[in-house]
Amino acid sequence: MNLGELMDGEPNRVALIDLSSGAQYTYAHLETLICNANVTVQPGERVGLLGSNSAAFMVIFSAIMRQGGVAVPINSKFPTGTIEHIIRDSELSSIWCDANMRTSVPGEIPIRELELSDATGSQRPAVELNPSQPGLVLYTSGSTGTPKGVLLSHDSQWAMVSRMKGPMQGATGIVAAPLYHMNGLLSFWMLLAGGGTVVLMPRFNAVEYLQAISDHQVNIITGVPTMLSLMLKEENLIEQLKLESVAAISVGSAPLSETLIEQIHRVFRNARITNGYGTTEAGAGMFGRHPDNIPVPPLSLGYPQPHVEVRLVGEGSEGVLEVKTPAAMNGYLNLAAKTAEKMNDEGWINTGDIMRRDKYGFFYFVGRDDDMFNCGGENIYPGEVERILETDARVAESCVVPVADTDKGHKPVAFIVAAVNATITEQEVKDIALAKAPAYMHPRAVYFVDTMPLAGTNKIDRKVLATLAAERATTDGD
Repeated sequence: MNLGELMDGEPNRVALIDLSSGAQYTYAHLETLICNANVTVQPGERVGLLGSNSAAFMVIFSAIMRQGGVAVPINSKFPTGTIEHIIRDSELSSIWCDANMRTSVPGEIPIRELELSDATGSQRPAVELNPSQPGLVLYTSGSTGTPKGVLLSHDSQWAMVSRMKGPMQGATGIVAAPLYHMNGLLSFWMLLAGGGTVVLMPRFNAVEYLQAISDHQVNIITGVPTMLSLMLKEENLIEQLKLESVAAISVGSAPLSETLIEQIHRVFRNARITNGYGTTEAGAGMFGRHPDNIPVPPLSLGYPQPHVEVRLVGEGSEGVLEVKTPAAMNGYLNLAAKTAEKMNDEGWINTGDIMRRDKYGFFYFVGRDDDMFNCGGENIYPGEVERILETDARVAESCVVPVADTDKGHKPVAFIVAAVNATITEQEVKDIALAKAPAYMHPRAVYFVDTMPLAGTNKIDRKVLATLAAERATTDGD
């Protein structure tokens, strides 16, 4: 199926509420805008998009894919040099961008402004596609180096949407994750394919997010733990709002803590909370309910679903997760060697994520393989330490990063967001780890922050925290 025509709602139902402009669009109106968009591309032609979440972004994105083009949404938070690399690496024929982003685009590429046009003309039918034809390229965050372009076909994305759109039927969902990232795109697509309503925010803001949930009686919210943690701090506002409409909360990019789950339940009393999991290269929706109806443990990602194959590479019940899924990428753009490192000839993708499987077959996230560091000859996975710290009710969020040490090589340092109305000291944080883990894993220093810094993909920016920890270590040493 062409991703440009996945909308499946009643013509007069509101499909999109664009909070950047306040405008609302029915399914019929969006269909007209997409069909008549001033976009002309050839099949396989790559076209860039650079801007905030908006109706215009979504319409142009859909029109490009509907005509058989390849949409390349670009992280607007990337520095200019990285944006220029992506434009050249993907060989864009042109780029659509917000007016305030034009200076980030090299002069030699044609620029179109991201705006809506109600112009009517000959409607363009969707192009028939080869199932494996790329429909978009998503560039990875580049937090550990130059970002890589992930080639994704129409059928790989539809493999996810078609399985996950069911719960979205008739629902109103809010999307604040950027549409240049898989989390935001997938949420958007599932709601429209399920005939629901999207409340679209240009960017996340805790106060505006909560207000929108109440104003539009949102049923489904998606996000990352830090977004939820920021909302929980708005206690006075929460007391004034009507939040009973929220029935489902899906959290991805990082695992939830027990403390955060309890606090979320107090605010969204009617909501079912799930830990989501996915990667740009392998897609999402790999884990879910148990075939024997065993309840999914609160901190688990769930049980492997029938349409995917999973395996752990390591010893026993813990190792690096490898998956084989119909949502898999075609490969990395212009990087055949990197593609071969990530995905073998049989289609198995190495996610780079360390997972643990319990006796019932439920999977739990332990940490990123490339986040691992060595402390005095012992390997430390930051995610493992973070889960231990977050077992304490006073800790809402934690992030562990390495700091260089002349004796140990590296030593762990923790950043902590305390739970709402809770207090905890540096020594008490250290004692949590010392009581529940080997001594080498305990953080040698603890820094308290009100909120975790977020990267452009709304994940915790470990690079920023590692830099801050190194600076603090130097200061403390002085």
